[in-house]
Amino acid sequence: MRRPLLAILVSLASPALAQTVPPLVEVEDESMIVESFGINVDDFEDTDIVDASGDVIGEVDEVLMDAEGRIVAVSAEVGGFLGIGDKEVVIELGMLVADGDRLRIDMTEEQVEALPAWDD
Repeated sequence: MRRPLLAILVSLASPALAQTVPPLVEVEDESMIVESFGINVDDFEDTDIVDASGDVIGEVDEVLMDAEGRIVAVSAEVGGFLGIGDKEVVIELGMLVADGDRLRIDMTEEQVEALPAWDD
């Protein structure tokens, strides 16, 4: 049996996230709490994502949940310049760390851009 390409790419990026693909959906209830960060979805969206050097490499676009309703990932806009050429990728919550009013990921911008694309 052939696995969908997205599932293969996600499994390379994160085995835990691979188990939730494809049933990730956008969280519609913006009052839901992103437990690991203690903040509601509305406040979590649009948060800047920085690399280990502190450079902004993207921002949270949508908060994503699995089929059981657990918030497990975000889609993030990365790359591009002034909104041109950017792409949305899926980032597992466990890859993000609170860093003041931003989120830090210990990956380069190029590594983040290589994560599986989110196509809502």
